Amino acid sequence: MENSKVLLDVKDLKIYYPIKYKAKGSFFRKKGFVKAVDGISFQVHEGETFGIVGESGCGKSTTGHAIVRLLKPYSGSIRFEGRDIFAKEDGADKKEWAKKIEIIFQDPYSSLDPRFTVGRCIEEPLKVHGMGSAKERKEKVLSLMHDVGLAPENYTKFPHEFSGGQRQRIGVARALTLNPSIIVCDEPVSALDVSIQAQILNLMQDLQKKYHLSYIFISHNLSVVNHICDRIAVMYLGHIVELAEKDELFDNPKHPYTQALLDVIPIPDPKRKSLTRVLEGDVPSQINPPSGCCFHTRCPSACERCKREAPASTEISPGHFVACHLYDGKGGMGPALRENKEKEPEV
Repeated sequence: MENSKVLLDVKDLKIYYPIKYKAKGSFFRKKGFVKAVDGISFQVHEGETFGIVGESGCGKSTTGHAIVRLLKPYSGSIRFEGRDIFAKEDGADKKEWAKKIEIIFQDPYSSLDPRFTVGRCIEEPLKVHGMGSAKERKEKVLSLMHDVGLAPENYTKFPHEFSGGQRQRIGVARALTLNPSIIVCDEPVSALDVSIQAQILNLMQDLQKKYHLSYIFISHNLSVVNHICDRIAVMYLGHIVELAEKDELFDNPKHPYTQALLDVIPIPDPKRKSLTRVLEGDVPSQINPPSGCCFHTRCPSACERCKREAPASTEISPGHFVACHLYDGKGGMGPALRENKEKEPEV
């Protein structure tokens, strides 16, 4: 992906939710912020699937919603093909962004209007943008239904008549309606059975090749991300703590949080001993996050420096970035991490 075109460039993105309280009278005052996303940067290249993983509440879905303009950043920038998607523009330009960047939501049922037929659900973006005649729009919808594996007779049915997997196929078809360049996939298979998950993932890969798409794939399921993604960013408490190619991340994880996440993946091998890195404690509050490194309250190798100074993202090998003092050339391996490494069983 190094030589491919950069479609999306996210720089120092911060998304804060204000906390308000009612003062005397009828006015509301800000008491602070929930720091959902706190200064992340990454790029998405043409034709790749970029994964974002992490625990619930780490800010991965919030990032995706900002990319499709459902949320406005507190600061930072999101550029698509060099243009800031939040720059002051007229209404026509805002509609143009909707054509280029689409989203597939997590819940395949609540994301569809129950009053609309399948045909209308998929056709609605074309009507909003005034594209084609009624006949041309219907032909486009039927073509998309065929591509996602839905029979033509389903055109007049309603969402409640379908299973979860079929409803997600409708959501995929709707996302493709305007021929976007990037689709944000916000945990698109987490609500589905395992066998149906595989069908939807394979479908998405086939459609990616046919329509020359780029995906931003958001998930908490590391096995799913390993199957579909090219590069992966690991998020914790609104920060990206590690970013690397898929194989590099799974074979050579560096950040203690990434290592802990990978250790809990169940492996169907009774002869393989499980590793011992288990995170202790609770995730800190995003209203009052810890100083220094956001992970130091749960890190087995945290030192005094981690409590004072936030680590910068360091490129430890080509394309492999880690935000940890262990790898910035100034810190050392903490005793707890050294002990864990010595205890690692052989595979």
